[in-house]
Amino acid sequence: MSKQAIIVGVHKINADMPVHLLEIELTGDIDSFDFADVTQLVAGQSRENWQAAYDEREIESPTVNRRFAFFFHDLDLNAPLITSLGDISIPQVTPLPERLANIEYEQP
Repeated sequence: MSKQAIIVGVHKINADMPVHLLEIELTGDIDSFDFADVTQLVAGQSRENWQAAYDEREIESPTVNRRFAFFFHDLDLNAPLITSLGDISIPQVTPLPERLANIEYEQP
């Protein structure tokens, strides 16, 4: 089975800084997937200054695939996320679903 990553949810978080909670669904052999590599290009900045996934955790999935949630600061909704599995488009922001309400944001 091929490896694939899809963003299935983007949810704005109420915080002092711009932050979103993202849900990602991974298929295939994902043991080599590294959330530290999930980032987004920031024009004019070197890669070490780009934002990265923060506080990732596995969550219950309604499918046979594995699903994770993570926070991302200063998300550009018009640019893809860059991952080890390729670029991933970002869907529209939706309200935080009740099933994710227990995930609390802690400022880094």
